[in-house]
Amino acid sequence: MATLKFILRKSVSGARCKGSLCLRLIHSRKVKVITSPFRLYPHEWDEVRQRVHLPEEDSPRYPYLCKVTESLCAYGEQFEEAAGRLEKSGRYTVDDILCSYHREYNPVNLSGFAELQARNLLRAGQERTARAYRTVSRGLITFNKGRDIPLSQINACMMKEFESYLKERGKAMNTISYYMRMLRAIYWKAVKEKLIDARRENPFDHVFTGFQKTRKRALDLESLRALNSLDFSAILEQQTLRKADTCEPAEGSSPLDSGLYTSWRYFFFCFHARGMSFVDMAYLRKENIRQGVISYYRKKTGQKIEVTVTAPLQRIIDSFSGEVRYSPYLFPVIRDTDKSPRLQYENGLRLQNKRLKRLSALAGIEGKLSTHVSRHSWATTGKKQNLPLWVISEGLGHSSEKMTYTYLASFDRSTLDRANEQIALALAAPPSV
Repeated sequence: MATLKFILRKSVSGARCKGSLCLRLIHSRKVKVITSPFRLYPHEWDEVRQRVHLPEEDSPRYPYLCKVTESLCAYGEQFEEAAGRLEKSGRYTVDDILCSYHREYNPVNLSGFAELQARNLLRAGQERTARAYRTVSRGLITFNKGRDIPLSQINACMMKEFESYLKERGKAMNTISYYMRMLRAIYWKAVKEKLIDARRENPFDHVFTGFQKTRKRALDLESLRALNSLDFSAILEQQTLRKADTCEPAEGSSPLDSGLYTSWRYFFFCFHARGMSFVDMAYLRKENIRQGVISYYRKKTGQKIEVTVTAPLQRIIDSFSGEVRYSPYLFPVIRDTDKSPRLQYENGLRLQNKRLKRLSALAGIEGKLSTHVSRHSWATTGKKQNLPLWVISEGLGHSSEKMTYTYLASFDRSTLDRANEQIALALAAPPSV
């Protein structure tokens, strides 16, 4: 079996200068060495224990050495994966390990560095961003005909060509922006770790990294009422009157109705909870409710949100009490504590969107109905009720009113025409004496 050992090659200039931290691969008495991008002083490395000596937290080297420690753990995991695959395939040489390691995990190449960052994000619980890093890096490598890309070769010309490549394949501008913003984040992390010269041109200066306003996915008040008035509202009312402690549907309902009823409740819980995102709803725990207030941190931004439990919210919460009796969660999206909560949420999201399509057909609603529609609908309904923009923005948990604009459906032309007439009349009115 192959082994990995870290060694510090000391500088020829003496102990006062930093040396290079290297990875030594050993297999069948053959040795190969990979030089990492990390530079340490001799007193910062423990050769016997194979670890970094961390100084006091107020030391200027402390953040850097913490980063080195995290990277060494990731290198070890990556090496075990690469060696494990080769071990299963039969005979192999140390060169095979080296080629596999360079191809997939070399930290000075895009794939290796992106993978390293993704693993760090996973440890921090940021699964969505970790997946994004892997997706966009694979996309750029595919554009490069499957060849890995040294970080130093990422430049403005390459990014412009990659943008054209994505357009030719029919990608929407917001999707292109997503790719560019994720790649930009990876790139600047490499700059921060001094794997790329910070004095170079910004490769992302001339590609689209903004947001293109698209047709809003909000239901008007009439459609919301049609959806809300489905037979499920009667079922919920009956459950409230009976004060039942289970979430079984009313008599005469089929198993199909039960699934659609669950999705209907999820949709209107998110709507009544000021447009709560489905992911935040799925992760809500019973402990998030204290003294009639739901308090949680948004998964997307980390911002703290507090929502008063209104009568409609309480009815929906109570209707699930039987299903979550022995669960720490408020809703039965995440059921198994032994399985990944993220995977269970994603499965629940797919099922919810699938059922919402059927609910929209039952309610006679045209257009696509998805989990995010409840959030857009709450914002648009608020605007129709003449709520100030800052109130809607605060309710959604947005960091700025500019972000809220993207949630709001445009006023219909008749509303704008009436406003224009009022402005014209104001101009024509005689001045007050």
